[in-house]
Amino acid sequence: MNSLAVALAGVLVMFSGMLLGHHLRYLARANALAPTGEKGMPALSKASPGFPGAMALFVVLMSLGIYQSTGRFGDWDQGRLDDSIDYLVAAEITKGRQAVEQAPASEIALLNLAHSYMEGGMYRDAVATLDQLLTLTGEDPELMGLKATAMYYRDDRQLAPDTGIVVARTLALFPQEMHTRMLLANDAYFKGDYAKAIEHWQILLGNTRQAINERAINNAIFKAQSKAGAVSSR
Repeated sequence: MNSLAVALAGVLVMFSGMLLGHHLRYLARANALAPTGEKGMPALSKASPGFPGAMALFVVLMSLGIYQSTGRFGDWDQGRLDDSIDYLVAAEITKGRQAVEQAPASEIALLNLAHSYMEGGMYRDAVATLDQLLTLTGEDPELMGLKATAMYYRDDRQLAPDTGIVVARTLALFPQEMHTRMLLANDAYFKGDYAKAIEHWQILLGNTRQAINERAINNAIFKAQSKAGAVSSR
């Protein structure tokens, strides 16, 4: 039995024990008061304490059985992500697929579908959709940066060689491309290379072709500088 089952069983046993203890105290009080002729007390002197104990055990076993049959013990205990997609995102993906089926050459439909795939964590499908879109648009730096981001998350946050090729080509076309610089900055930051992350964010601040959140980028730079200072002072 895994740790979640043990924790659940413990809570149920404690709760059932409290109920059983309360029942036994109530039973003892009823037996003590019965000879005095006090009115209002139920005739519990002959009740068996084994009955509430059996009921408590039944509740514990039934709860564990139901949860084990319907829950996700393995996923919780092993720290795996839930692969299910929020139903609203799933609906958007379905809608996007239908739009692409009706208009396979629609750049807007393909882009919307790619965004929906990425929002749902379906990065492999997002890459395929962006490839389809790039065959229509040609080398578009923004789309290529979006593709590199999808490839990065598809590969579990790894800059694989094929992703590196897309990144290099994108930056050759547009050095300040937002998706690409954000990808490189975040990757460097999470690897502890704060100086490199700051460099990418500072380059991104020179982007005048895409809508960027300068305040968020400056905050990220400040945070990276603080972490870099803390590391160097050790």
